Order: sequence, then C-alpha cells, then structure tokens
Amino acid sequence: MATLVLLVFLVVLSGVLEKAYRTSLDEAKARELQLHIYTLLAVAEPDGDNLLLPLNLPEPRFNQPDSGLIGAVMDARGRVIWRSPSALSLPNFSELPLPLPLRQGQQVFAEIQLPDSTVPYSSFRQGIAWGLDNELQFTFVVLEDAGPLQAQVYQFNTTLWRWLGIGALALIAVQLLVLHWGLAPLRQVTSALKNMQRGGADTLQGKFPKELVPLTDNLNLLIENERRQREKTRHTLGDLAHSLKTPLAVLKGMDVAGNPQAAQQALAEQVERMDGIISYQLKRAVATSPKSILRGVAVQPMAEKILAALDKVYRDKTIDAELLCDPSVLFYGDEGDLMEMLGNLLDNGYKYGGGKLLVSAKNTDDRRGLEITIADNGPGLSEEQWQQVVQRGVRADEQQQGQGIGLAVVVDIVESYHGSIAIASPSDAADMDLGGLTLRVTL
Repeated sequence: MATLVLLVFLVVLSGVLEKAYRTSLDEAKARELQLHIYTLLAVAEPDGDNLLLPLNLPEPRFNQPDSGLIGAVMDARGRVIWRSPSALSLPNFSELPLPLPLRQGQQVFAEIQLPDSTVPYSSFRQGIAWGLDNELQFTFVVLEDAGPLQAQVYQFNTTLWRWLGIGALALIAVQLLVLHWGLAPLRQVTSALKNMQRGGADTLQGKFPKELVPLTDNLNLLIENERRQREKTRHTLGDLAHSLKTPLAVLKGMDVAGNPQAAQQALAEQVERMDGIISYQLKRAVATSPKSILRGVAVQPMAEKILAALDKVYRDKTIDAELLCDPSVLFYGDEGDLMEMLGNLLDNGYKYGGGKLLVSAKNTDDRRGLEITIADNGPGLSEEQWQQVVQRGVRADEQQQGQGIGLAVVVDIVESYHGSIAIASPSDAADMDLGGLTLRVTL
C-alpha cells in the first residue's frame, strides 16, 4: 500500500513539475517573440493605410526561408499585408488560423498549426495603433517553430522520470529496510514464542522494546495464569479425591443390618459432608479461572448489585449499608472472581455485622491495583480468630448456616492475584472504623 501511494505521489509530482517547467518555457518564449515584434516596429514606416518594412530586417532569421522564424502584419480586417521573406516557402501563409485582429495593446501567446505544415508554431500577436489619432489598426504577428521547445520539454521529462525512478527505487529500498528494522521486535517475540513452544523457556524471555513490553507482559501473565490453572485443577482433583476418602470409608464401615437408625443418621451426615466438600472444590476451581487482563471491570455496579441482592436475602434484618466507590474504579481481572469475592465478604458483613456496613473501593497508585475495605459495627474478630476462620470449614459462629468455606475461597482468589487480605488496625483505617471488624483487601 505504501509503495502504491509512493507511485501515485511520483506521478502527480512529475505532472506538476512538467507543468511548471512548460509554463516557464512558454513565458520565456513569449518574451522572446515580443522582442522580435519590437524589432519589426522599430523599422516599420507608414505608407497610407499600410506599413512598409525594409527588405533586409535586423533579425537575420526573418530574411532566411525555412529559418523557423516568421513575421507578419495584419490590417484591421484581418488580411495579411506583409510577411517576412522566411515565410515564402509557405504558399498558404495568408490563410493563418488566427482569430480576428487584436485591439491596441492586446497581446496573445499561443501554439498554432499552419496550413501544409507538419510542425506546430509558437505565436505571439500584439495589437498596434498607428497615427496621431490612432486611426490605423494593425496586428503584428511573430511565429517560431515550436519543435525545439517541445524537444526541451521531452528532454526535461526524460531526465525527470529517470531521476524520479531512481529516487523511487531508493525510497522503496529504504522503506523495505525500515520495515525490516521496525518488524525486528515482532520477529524477536515470534522467536521467543517458538523457543517457549520447544520447551526452551516457560515464559517469553528477551529484551523487548518498551512499546512491546505491555504485550509481552500480558502474554506472560496469560501463560502463567493458564499454567496455574492447570496446576490448581490437578491439585483440586487430588484434594477432592483425598477429602472423599474419609466419608467413603465411614460409609463402607456402617453396620446397616445391626443398627439401621444409626446407619441412616451416619449416611445423612456423610452425604452432607461430601456435598460440602464437592461444593467447596467447585468454588475453588471457579476462583482460580484464568484472569482477564485486558479489560477492566467496573466495581461500583457490581457492588451495588450484590448489596441489593443481600438486602432482599436479609430483609428481616435492618442493615444500613453505604458504598464509597467512584464509577471510574476498575478491577483488572475476571468478573466472576470479583463477584465471588465481594459476595462472600459482603454476605459475612450482613450475617455477622451489627447492622451497619461501610464498603470502600479505590484503585491504587498504579491504576491497575485495587483496594477494598469493608467495615461493620459487629463484635469483630481477634487476630487469632481471623487466622482460624480463613481455614477451610471453620466458622466464627457455628449457629449460623454455612460450610465455612466462603473466606477460604476469598483467600484463594486474593492469592491468585498476588494480593493480600487482613484485618486493618484502627490507626490504619480511622476513616472506616465502625467499632467492629475492618477487612482490607489489596490486589
């Protein structure tokens, strides 16, 4: 495409230069022919209604037949009343293809074709008034063979196209070199990908230009997330198999015939336990899905949606929830991860809080990090209790419904984003402290 644009530009440029050169030649030729008219005027003498000019004119070419320079005078009715000896070889010269005679002072330069002539002529005509009262009107005409002029134009075009062609080839060569140099970083990325596919490296490695660093970083993050997902999947399957071994062993050892009632109760307990294990492992698998790194997820509408849903679930409790979040705050990750994380944290706030909840979300200084703070006025947790409730299956209040895996899922999500979750001290969260538990999540 760039080569096509270059060729079009060169064609247009050549046309402009040729036009400018031809215009310059025409102007120079017009001035030259006008000087010849002044030469004829200097030697012309009136003779009644006509003009007389000497046989030997000052310009020798007027006196030579076929010299290519012809002079003539036309009267007011357009008749040729005088012509130079150089026009004698043109028998039909009196039939000049010229318009009507010109008024005094009027000048016209043009290119014409004479009768019985195969070459064009450059013509310059000028209207002249003679006499005291300007009663005599004449038109002086000078013609010159335009062949040399056309030869100059042809030579100029030949030279112009030769150099433009050389310039075009040089520009195309430079363009190819620039493209080769400009695409070198992409070839470097391609080489790094091939090296990784051959098992030579686990990530894209190399010194890439700063323009490609975001691309390579995102690709490396995608590769890392995909690898982590495979590992998590294997670990989750292993954990699931290991966790189900105990309840299956209990089921195998039941004495159904000896104590049917106890066996039925044990069966119900183990089935419930297995259901909880499977639910937890499924949530864990979802929480470690590959992250979306190219598109930010708006936090405010997500948080508002979850708060509205929790208001309906806990309609029997009076919960005063306030959200402090600018619409421009974004979470650079998977939308499901954000919903799972906020859903568990806010659900705990509704469930265990004292009726007042304050939620804050903001992007950190690098604009790709996220800080979420959730505070309530409930009984709170000590650091020791916090370390316990983030473990699988542990609940702070055993009387509340649940399996005790919500916070464990949140911790897994936070760790997958290389973040942290902890209880904020009153000094660190003075503007958010409601007297209960204040959790701060940093991604």
